[in-house]
Amino acid sequence: MLYFDPQTGLYAESVEDVRQSVRQGWKDAFRRDGLPELNTEPETPAGQLIDSQTAAIVDKDNEVLFLGNQFNPLTASGVWQDALAKIYFLTRKTAQTSEATCVCTGLQGTLITQGARIKSSADGSEWVCAETVTIPATGSAQARFQALTPGPLTAGANTLTQIVTVTPGWDAVTNPAAAVVGRDSEGQMEMEQRRYASVAANSRGSVASLYGALANLPDVLDVVVLENTGSDPIVSWGVSIPGHSIWISIVGGDESSIAETIYRKKDAGCGTAGNTVVTYQDTDSPGMPQYTYQIERPEPLPFGVKVVVALTPTTPQDIEQQIKDAVLSEFNGVGAHGNPRIGMAQTVYASHFYCAVISAGAQNLTSIELSAPVSDDAWSDSVTVNADRSPVLDVENIQVILQK
Repeated sequence: MLYFDPQTGLYAESVEDVRQSVRQGWKDAFRRDGLPELNTEPETPAGQLIDSQTAAIVDKDNEVLFLGNQFNPLTASGVWQDALAKIYFLTRKTAQTSEATCVCTGLQGTLITQGARIKSSADGSEWVCAETVTIPATGSAQARFQALTPGPLTAGANTLTQIVTVTPGWDAVTNPAAAVVGRDSEGQMEMEQRRYASVAANSRGSVASLYGALANLPDVLDVVVLENTGSDPIVSWGVSIPGHSIWISIVGGDESSIAETIYRKKDAGCGTAGNTVVTYQDTDSPGMPQYTYQIERPEPLPFGVKVVVALTPTTPQDIEQQIKDAVLSEFNGVGAHGNPRIGMAQTVYASHFYCAVISAGAQNLTSIELSAPVSDDAWSDSVTVNADRSPVLDVENIQVILQK
């Protein structure tokens, strides 16, 4: 039976209380003068029917409790979460593409156009240049490439090495760090965080407003917005922010859409800072003025995870591969525990991976340590990710040490 508490909501009887209630109902139904009480022990036919009826009632109660939780934005999932999001004019983001920062080498002045393709030497997947770049006098230029196929496609360091779109003067390409992995559809926790942040998206001028609007743009995998309201530069999350300015670090997203969002959400007179210039032209105003903003396109931050496990007689034979798969999925926000991806401007703790490693079959977990950037001499229980670095994890940088 279900009950309602105004303070806590719906709750159900325990399984044993339900079974006792069903058992008593059967005894009352079969009670006759001069006859013994019905035997309801589990091994009897009556006991078997009672257990089946109890299970049906408990299943029904659980379904009703589940339904009740779907009206809470914090616990809603699936189509129920989609329905609540509609109130905020939000829709779940579909599969998003992985993104890698590549170094293109060639002749000075060579133009690598947006849409140029390269291929992975590991799995043959094709990646598309997200911007037009010109190779400078140094002979190499960085360019963002996005996977042609949406979803959580991985690309280890130095695997995007084959040029598909032949361009005179473009000699070689590679990705020094692993790609920022995309995802299938947006997960429950990620969508709830975006819904929470989107409450401010309808406002203007605040950091929360700008973050909420940028996070809702298609193909944005991660975004950080920092602010300095004073007149002197400050350092926050490892980056220097000029006075009266905002710092926008963003992974993915179309630059013209980003510029338009900044134009519509940023107050006049507020400066911007970053390593990339984006522009927006207001065609609805007289003279069609053009506005220029700076954003940060963060460099990859190679991440390392070291897991030490004590072997037992029941440890799975493929425990090393299972742990690597679990850690990689948890890092990229596509794991079974629903945690968001590891992103910019945050402190990452080793405990983030505990549940994933244990669920993979590590019965005697000894330790988990992190390193960023990866270094054999710099392992610790936590690492801080600056706002201008986008953490990426290559499966080759996941160490699993099995102790006998």
